[in-house]
Amino acid sequence: MTNEEIIKSLAENTQRSKSNTRRIDELERNTEILNKMVSSLKVLANNQHNMSLQIEKIDSKVTRLEEAPGKRWQAIVGYVIASVCSAGAGVLFGFFC
Repeated sequence: MTNEEIIKSLAENTQRSKSNTRRIDELERNTEILNKMVSSLKVLANNQHNMSLQIEKIDSKVTRLEEAPGKRWQAIVGYVIASVCSAGAGVLFGFFC
């Protein structure tokens, strides 16, 4: 190998080394950005989980509120039917006794 070939090879290696250093620096920046994004994603996932739990609680409360008037109406109808039957039984008892 001649001096010129050695100098040329050394220059190519130096250039490749600079290029690789630039690429490595860029990869490090991208890795830092990716790590920050992963951290943010973890926080978002945790917040979404907490919101999901709160929504489930609110949903059960709303369901109970929606069912309350129906239960009340059923109770009123039951009382009316019981009153009518009691009155009918009272009339029949008074008629035959």
